[in-house]
Amino acid sequence: MAENPSPDKFKSNSAMMAGFAAIWLTIGANEASHFLIPNEEGVTTFGYAIEIPEGFGAGGGEVEEDTLVDIKPLLAGASADDGAKVARKCQSCHTFEENGKNGTGPNLYNVVGAALSGRPRGDFKLSESILAGAETWTYDNLNAYLTDPKSVAPKGTMSFVGLRKPKDRASVIKFLMGYTVNPPEVVLDLVAPAVEETAELMSDAMEAAAEEIEESADTP
Repeated sequence: MAENPSPDKFKSNSAMMAGFAAIWLTIGANEASHFLIPNEEGVTTFGYAIEIPEGFGAGGGEVEEDTLVDIKPLLAGASADDGAKVARKCQSCHTFEENGKNGTGPNLYNVVGAALSGRPRGDFKLSESILAGAETWTYDNLNAYLTDPKSVAPKGTMSFVGLRKPKDRASVIKFLMGYTVNPPEVVLDLVAPAVEETAELMSDAMEAAAEEIEESADTP
């Protein structure tokens, strides 16, 4: 006569089977997750991609242009009308027309090419800092001052932070040239000496190589 399994043994086997089933379900779920989401992608690309627009950096603002360039080549294509629009920022302190009054800053008529120390400005007194920073308002000096006034006159009274875009500075200088009786000629910096120096170096190198070839040919 067959022996019936005891209820306690039945319960023990059921608990063991349930435990094995739980283990296999855990393993199966883990493998399924690897299949559906590969490990590398699950780590590196899980979530939403956040696109950062170009022109934004750590400061959260627009990346500034390279601020100090040779302004003289830009003057030929600069617009005095655009310069007049940019110069509206300056009108609270400066005037531009002949016999214009000084304000917080001096009248800027005939400023392009003018010597700082000898230029009549009525009763406006220039700071020692600006007098030490530049002797004449050349195009290069105007460019540097409009870029960052404090770089030319660290202790000057100019509170304006400067124009970061070369195009704006070229336009303002072109505008000021229109309020200057005889603005200096725009003379571009020469690059010919550098070209000649490079040509000389290449020529010397070729001569040295030719001599080495001749010496090698003469060697038995």
